[in-house]
Amino acid sequence: MASKHLTSFLTTPHRIASSLDWKKLTGSVLSMDISNKRIGLCLSFHPALGESPIQLEDIPLHLSTHNGKRTLSSHIIQSLQQVAQEHKVCGVVVAWPLQRDGRMGAPCGKVLHALDSLVEHSAFLTPNRPFCLWDGSHVQAELPDSWGRCSAYGKDYTLNQEQHVASQEHYVPATNMVASDIWNDFCRTHWPELYQREQEQQRKPSESLYSDYDDEYFEEYMEDDARLVALV
Repeated sequence: MASKHLTSFLTTPHRIASSLDWKKLTGSVLSMDISNKRIGLCLSFHPALGESPIQLEDIPLHLSTHNGKRTLSSHIIQSLQQVAQEHKVCGVVVAWPLQRDGRMGAPCGKVLHALDSLVEHSAFLTPNRPFCLWDGSHVQAELPDSWGRCSAYGKDYTLNQEQHVASQEHYVPATNMVASDIWNDFCRTHWPELYQREQEQQRKPSESLYSDYDDEYFEEYMEDDARLVALV
């Protein structure tokens, strides 16, 4: 369960996108993928600028004990604060690893624990630098009705196998959504036209390899090639 202090810095994805719109020329957004062993980072700018996201070096996830509580190491906290200050990060998009049925599980708890630690021991998250949770798999969870009934509660999840591994049966693999993928999905959702234009521009170099040659050149080339075949 997230602390009340942490939820005070939680906002909607739309607000993160709006904040970057306001700070288009100076701000950036940091995407985070928190897993068991590392924190993946990707620094991104407004898509209107046409700048490619910067994949930062992963930070190994190490915990230390502070007042009897397991918290993020000081190295992690200092590294994140340095990135936020140097690149004027105005919002943080954090991967939210829901289960396949749309419910929260252990990976979500680990994400909240890491964010709680950041709030308690640093100024990485602030009212001017809030965070949002982003489910890149877009799982649609079924909600209970007014009587608290939900068909998902009565589903039979029995599988024809002797050994069950929860991490494989219920969770979407973490490798499917790294920090850069989080930003691409976030950008595609909030700026679809700009994202499409950027993708087209990235494809242009490979598509324009023969742009210097006109159709007449290729026709002459094919005629010469046919004559060579005839001579052989």
